[in-house]
This record gives sequence, C-alpha cells and structure tokens, in this order.
Amino acid sequence: GDSISTLRQAILAATGGVLAILTLWENRRKNIQEKEKNDQDHTRQVHAERRSRYAKAIEQLADEKAPIRMGGVYTLVGLVDEWLEDESIEKYEDRLKEGQVIVNNLCAYIRSPFTLASHYDELSEDAPSLEGSYKDKKEEFYVDKAILDSEADIRLSIIKEIHDRIQGPDKNTPGAWSDFEYDFSGSTFFYPIEFSRVFFNKTADFSGCTYRYKADFSGTIYRNWADFRGSTYLAHANFSGSSYHGAASLTDSVYRSTADFSGNLYLDQANFSGSTYHEAATFVNSTYRNWAVFRNS
Repeated sequence: GDSISTLRQAILAATGGVLAILTLWENRRKNIQEKEKNDQDHTRQVHAERRSRYAKAIEQLADEKAPIRMGGVYTLVGLVDEWLEDESIEKYEDRLKEGQVIVNNLCAYIRSPFTLASHYDELSEDAPSLEGSYKDKKEEFYVDKAILDSEADIRLSIIKEIHDRIQGPDKNTPGAWSDFEYDFSGSTFFYPIEFSRVFFNKTADFSGCTYRYKADFSGTIYRNWADFRGSTYLAHANFSGSSYHGAASLTDSVYRSTADFSGNLYLDQANFSGSTYHEAATFVNSTYRNWAVFRNS
C-alpha cells in the first residue's frame, strides 16, 4: 500500500507541477495579449492624434497671418520625422508613404503662386520707383514689401528644412528624407534656392521653374531622373560638381546670367537642347557616359 501512495504522491506532484506551469503559461499568454492589445490601442491613439495635428497644420497653411502659416510648416516637418521614426510601423515603405503625403503638401505650398511675386522687381527695391506701379502708392509699397518678405521667409524655411534632411551628417550620404519624391514643377522662386550637396534618391522635378535669385544645385547627387526642363534662371545658376545617375533633362531653358555645369558626371543621357545662354556657360571637366545633346542651343 505504501508504494502505491508514494506513486500517487509522485504523480500528483508531477502533474500538479505541470498544472502550475500550464496556469503560469495561460496567465502569461493573457498578459501578453493584454499588453499587445494595449500597445495596439496606444499605437492607434498616437496615429489618430498625429492625423488630427496634420489636419490642423494644413488649415494653418491657409491662414492669413504669416506666423501661423510658419507654425503649420514646422508642425508638418515634425510630423514627417515622426512617421519615419515610428517603429510601430514595421515596413519602411509604409512609413515612407505616410511621410510622402506630407512632403507633397510642403511641395504644393512652394508651387502655389504668390500674386505679389509678379511685382518682385519693384518690391525688391528699397523705395517705390518713379515709373512703376507703386509710383504714387508709397504706403501700399511698404505694406506689400513686408508681405512678400514674410512669405519668402516661410518658403525659405521649407526649402531649408528639406535641404537639411536630404543630406547625411557627413555631407556625402543620403539623409532621412532622401527617399521621397519631390515635385517643385512650375514654381517661381522669389528667394534664393539652395539644394547643394544633397541626395535625391527618387525623381526630382524642377521643370518649368523660374528663379529670380541665384540657384545653387552644386555637388548634388541624383540617383533618379533630374527634371529641369523649361526653366528660366534670372541670376547665377550653379550645377557644378554633381552626379546624375538617371537622365538629366535640362532642355528648353533660359539662362539670363552665368551658368556653371563644370565637373559633372552624367551616367545616363544628358539633354541640354533648345537652351539659351545670355552670359557665360561653362561645361568643363565633365564626363558623359551616355549620349549628350546640345542641339538648337
């Protein structure tokens, strides 16, 4: 009888141990599920809150007051960074998609026409000229000048925030925002443009743009299509020391001032046809690995 009771005790001890382990496991599984659910709820909340900040920032971009528009810009820039760093979204492509939507908004803002920019030549002077459209409207001149200046500041900030993020810390590597597509087509830049030493990994569309100030695209790397067709440069245009891995389209453009294309590397086709150069244009020390077209220039 003793041996049976010992066996029973041993079995009970063993199965009890198993039961205890099973209970432990079950509790742990519940805890993990609970935690996952809480994490999911938390993630959903974070994303919802981010979307509402986005909606508010888009409204701010349309505000009459320049400081409020500027606030909207900085909110949007911050949101792109947040999406890119969001580890609750496993796929990098999905983070990129979220960010691209906002980058598109920032580019659309740059593309949007600003009526006063058409009076840029007059408003860039210190005082109204005697023959211009402001000749008897001194007060209006200074009001409009201030409005144009503050709008230029907002747009410069957008360009600067993008510039700083499509450039790695050591200047020769892509930045956090280099994988976005950029569409600046048809923009009038009534402020200096600087996209020097940056990486465009996707399409960079600058077609049909007008540059009233100098344009600096020196030392830039285009891993995809670089589209500068049909543009007008009223001041110095610097494209020197750049690498084009995709097609470089610079056709039908007008350079009213000097243009520098020296020391460039074109791995795909380079097309400069139909362009007009009013001052010196330099193409020295460049390498063309594919066909290069300069006809009708």
